[in-house]
Amino acid sequence: MNTTKKRFPLSLLILTTLLSACGGGSSSDDGTVDSTAPTADITFPPGVSATEGTSIIVRGTTSDDSEVTVVRVNGIDATSDDKFATWQADVTLTTGDNNLTVETGDIALNSNMAAASVQIDAYGPDLLNSVGAVLDSANNRVLVTDTILNALVAVDLTSGARTIISNNSIPNAVNTFSIPLAVILDSTNNRALVIDAGLAALVAVDLSSGTRTILSNNSTPDAINAFGGPFGVAFDSTNNRALVVDAGFKALVAVNLTSGARTIVSDNTTPNAVNAFSSPLSVVVDNGNNRALVIDDLLDALIAVDLSSGARTIVSDSSTPNAVNAFGNPRGVVLDSTNNRALVSDSSIDGIVAVDLTSGARTILSNSNVPNAVNAFSVPLAVVIDSANNRALVTDTGLGDLLTVNLTSGARTILTKNSTPDDVNAFGDPFGVAFDNTNNRILVVDVDLAALVAVDVASGARTIVSDSSTPDAVNTFLAPIGVLFDSSNNRALVIDAGLNALLAVNLTSGARTIVSNSSIPDAINAFSSPYGMVFDTANNRALVTDINLDAIVAVDLTSGARTILSNSSNPDAVNAFASPLGVVLDSSNNRLLVTDTGLDAIVAVDLTSGARTIVSNDSTPNADNAFSDPIGIALDSVNNRALVVDNGMGALVAVDLTSGARSIVSNNSIPNAINAFGKPFGVVLDSVNNRVFITDRDMNILALMAVDLLNGQRVFVSR
Repeated sequence: MNTTKKRFPLSLLILTTLLSACGGGSSSDDGTVDSTAPTADITFPPGVSATEGTSIIVRGTTSDDSEVTVVRVNGIDATSDDKFATWQADVTLTTGDNNLTVETGDIALNSNMAAASVQIDAYGPDLLNSVGAVLDSANNRVLVTDTILNALVAVDLTSGARTIISNNSIPNAVNTFSIPLAVILDSTNNRALVIDAGLAALVAVDLSSGTRTILSNNSTPDAINAFGGPFGVAFDSTNNRALVVDAGFKALVAVNLTSGARTIVSDNTTPNAVNAFSSPLSVVVDNGNNRALVIDDLLDALIAVDLSSGARTIVSDSSTPNAVNAFGNPRGVVLDSTNNRALVSDSSIDGIVAVDLTSGARTILSNSNVPNAVNAFSVPLAVVIDSANNRALVTDTGLGDLLTVNLTSGARTILTKNSTPDDVNAFGDPFGVAFDNTNNRILVVDVDLAALVAVDVASGARTIVSDSSTPDAVNTFLAPIGVLFDSSNNRALVIDAGLNALLAVNLTSGARTIVSNSSIPDAINAFSSPYGMVFDTANNRALVTDINLDAIVAVDLTSGARTILSNSSNPDAVNAFASPLGVVLDSSNNRLLVTDTGLDAIVAVDLTSGARTIVSNDSTPNADNAFSDPIGIALDSVNNRALVVDNGMGALVAVDLTSGARSIVSNNSIPNAINAFGKPFGVVLDSVNNRVFITDRDMNILALMAVDLLNGQRVFVSR
């Protein structure tokens, strides 16, 4: 019996619904016929975003003159409990760019096949510590090992998108990786062979299923010539074997790919002690010359090993042929037979060295000076040749990325760069955020850039609003960390902890003026280490937290005069601040809500008296989901809660403003570990779309993220 499910056209579904519901016609209560298709908006994810995941819950709204009967996203039926006023659909993503398109239909047979659309780039998991690499040209990819992910990852050679082939849960936990290092491709058997230093084993990985099997270790097939410290591996297809360099017992070992049996090809007694290994790390086969080329880290040398006799000869070291461009810490090696050279990565010069295989002469192919410092290496390791594209592919464990190197010029590009939407005006250290809803953009202050950056919510594009050259160098930022949007005056207010000042930034020109510092208007109640800030429009003032003063300072926005609203003596020492950071105005209750990282608490400050009360800490109401390092805060008044970013927990926490109870909205297990927080910091609420935007200062992230407040999903909006 054929049980294949058929997906019917949207128009047929609408017609079926219509006939069953009302007998074939529809009109409004006043007798007019509805001829307009339902409109739709996607509220999550934003217009352009990126994810490490393979699926996304798309959430949105629809409206129509009559009853909406169907909503689909990329052909997936949405679910709703309010007749599609709001809806969601769980959509599977393909690797790379995905357009998420909403189709709508109503009971009057009106349909819109493109009612709304957003774009999301599914670029896969970040490489965190990429080590080994091998080219799989037949599938337009490179296979990379990562020792933090404990995974074998496929990287698309065109887009740089990444897919996990095998890790400690894919496809299961059998023969899990410990420290996966070098990798080779056995295309005939559709498998990768991975050296795992932690397991002291050669592991075969099925490239279709990700299944891992032990091909050779200290009990497979036996303990003869057991591995001591396997590091590099090369494929000797002519002899159906893998060649493994073992730094533990200083040898080149052959592994039979059928049985796993190990034999010594060359060590300090085979055939003799001439040019004995000291710390062999990587190896490549030079079939044309029946030899292996081995990098020895301690000898700072490239050594040729005769595959018949095991004899070792020095190809290149500090005296062969000379000391020019001598190795300092050679790591990986690949054969560029077309140019009669080997390419060697060297982490001491953070570059790629070309070694002439006839003379041993070394030239710099690529480093921070050759051809320039663009996309400079940090700790280059494995090198593979992608001859079809005239480039080398290099893993860099310092950057956690895969780079390409042009074989002619040495120019470098980052293949696995996670730029969203591009790398223009990339963040350096994003701190505070504000929502400029007038222009549908997020304002971000960046300490490293010493700039105010605008992020377009629809596209993720970043533009510099104000920095040392925009529009000029007058009142330049030093350490901008907090920002507010002042729509009435077309300006942003910025707290600069380096200047100990409050500045106003004209949002048209970027011009900066000092509103308040130690000389404007005077030195009374001068800032010491200002941090967070909120706008009290009713009183034409900014309310600023100061870490060193342990105080809330009120700043008159006309004169710049500062007064202490609340500190350990105003009105008293009860619930005195220990390190106040984030602040938000709860005007309905005539109070401020302040995060205090010293108290690990949310403190309410009465706007009249300055009195402080604990809203939530590890005993109010209890220790559940206790704060660790609360920083950013936003008020969600509709739901009577504060939304707090906790850097220590790596979480977005909801705090009930009546009870103080804390619940996790999003962390690295809620709803999952996809697009995990690193160092979440600033937060701003987009109440219309029921989402927040959060800056993340982790050096591997440096992004503006969006978090869905209904399910905790995270995506990258700008990175």
